[in-house]
Amino acid sequence: MNTKKLSGTRLVLAMAALFLTTSCTMGDMAVVPIFSVFYEIFPQTALVNAIISAPSIVGLFFCLLGGYLTDKVDKKWLMVAGFGLYTVSSVFGAAIENVYYILICRCLATGVAWGLTSSAALAIIADLFEDEQKRGTVNGWYNAAMAMIGAILSFIGGVLAVGAWQNAFHTYWINIPILVMLIAFLPSMPPKKGAAIQGKKEASASLDGWYKGLIPIVIEVILVASCYYVIAYTISVYVSETGIGNEAFSGTLSSIGTIFSFLANLGFGFIYGKLRKATAVPSFIIFGVGFLLMAFFPTKAIAIAACAFMGAFWGIFYSYFYTETTVVVPLEKQGTAIGIVNAVNGMAMVVCTYGVTFLRGFTSEGTLASVFPILGVICFAVAVFAIVLWKKEKY
Repeated sequence: MNTKKLSGTRLVLAMAALFLTTSCTMGDMAVVPIFSVFYEIFPQTALVNAIISAPSIVGLFFCLLGGYLTDKVDKKWLMVAGFGLYTVSSVFGAAIENVYYILICRCLATGVAWGLTSSAALAIIADLFEDEQKRGTVNGWYNAAMAMIGAILSFIGGVLAVGAWQNAFHTYWINIPILVMLIAFLPSMPPKKGAAIQGKKEASASLDGWYKGLIPIVIEVILVASCYYVIAYTISVYVSETGIGNEAFSGTLSSIGTIFSFLANLGFGFIYGKLRKATAVPSFIIFGVGFLLMAFFPTKAIAIAACAFMGAFWGIFYSYFYTETTVVVPLEKQGTAIGIVNAVNGMAMVVCTYGVTFLRGFTSEGTLASVFPILGVICFAVAVFAIVLWKKEKY
């Protein structure tokens, strides 16, 4: 299917429904402001760590499964099934104040459901928009919507949590009308048959070595995303340790990052069209600078500025690696490639939690901020790696 087969109104409604499903990908943002509270109310530190990171581990497998299924089943109903699971498990995510119950609901909501819906959504976009420039533009809009929804979820979750931490879960009621929109407006998108893609110019005659173009993307994602997710998922720990604010301020910082990510993604199509392989390099540099500033100057002003710039350039990098993934592989393998990169992205979420815990043991202070210089160096190193690859391809 492509956009020519849909009326203008149907396409707008379908894309609106699809964009709103990013509430699943950004579902963690509603509860990020209360992650530090979990460590206070539940004595099982290992289980609290699992509440934060286990969904990503579960999501790894379902990202791969989701990518595979996009080539085998109707993408609409894969999306509906995944988002339906997310709706139920998130709305009732804190119905029982029990660490095991919350862990299970989190694994279902932002683990299983995230893996299925994120792979399906990106495969739908790749299917609808065959032109690379248009696909990049729509991916930017999709991620802009994701950023804005994340900002709204984080802000509302933070404000509601001031009264009681369970209130943050009330934010998820918005998922119900989104599920209805998906069922009503998303068109049926059965899997492509071999004959349908046989004559495409971009389809390769042989699939041998089809994954080689993915290797640099995978390296960049696992290293840089692991660093950035430390900001996205443990900002409340940083705020608490440095004493620069409360849960509401943590939610505000998350919102600032996602708002600037939204703004940057609106222009991603233009940026990608100009820079192509070099698109991600400025992001890596900004991440490195941001980590150093937050490490050595822990103030409200620096935290706000760093989260704003890092959020903006994270949005650009996020759109880049998903768009580039569909460009460097044969058309036949787009769904599988998206699933792989999704899984690597999920792996980065896991690494960010346990990696920081590991790195803390090598610092004298043992705080989150004391690890930031190490993360900054990693980002600078990846920037050098990306520049070398870009120049090699260019010349």
